[in-house]
Amino acid sequence: MLSQDPIAPKFQFSKTIQLYGDRAGGQGNFDFAGLAELQTMKFVLLIGNLHSLEQPTDWRRFLRLLHLAKRLHKPVLLWNLLLTQNESLENLTSLELGTAIKATKLQLLKLPQPIISVYDDVFGLDNEIVKVGWGDGTIIVLSDEEDALREQIMEGNNLHIVSKPWNLPKKISDLLDEYSRTNISELIAKRLERVQGTENS
Repeated sequence: MLSQDPIAPKFQFSKTIQLYGDRAGGQGNFDFAGLAELQTMKFVLLIGNLHSLEQPTDWRRFLRLLHLAKRLHKPVLLWNLLLTQNESLENLTSLELGTAIKATKLQLLKLPQPIISVYDDVFGLDNEIVKVGWGDGTIIVLSDEEDALREQIMEGNNLHIVSKPWNLPKKISDLLDEYSRTNISELIAKRLERVQGTENS
């Protein structure tokens, strides 16, 4: 089942189509999950909240959309999804949830399309966000310009700071375009390297 939304939550995209449906029951806790367009780029979009990725249904919907991205050859944009925050759930909860998390992580690592993560002021900036390694590029939005200027030194490789929200669409579009032209094996190798570095730190 799908429904078309003129505007996805938190951000005005040119077009969005929200996707539902889980034969095992439940839709997962996301503000938005489906297909979206930004300027000339089309991609799979998941917008999370403080309670996303806490239940098996969240991870199953996440995994289904990753499979869709692979099948359609579309990049993935993850918005306010704190994957590191939920890593500990894998070994501390039910077999169902642990299995769903492992399957989703594996698909994230080997996805042949680019993955971009965006974090806005809902979560603020902290070390756990900076350590996120599952995506190819991470964008942190800081509305406080002084903080943004101070944190510019943190930029590098896959981390980018945006201080003016109206600059965000171009930054997202530029990164999606850049990583879409990057060799697939290189994307996956760097993704794996970052994740292993996070786990060993």
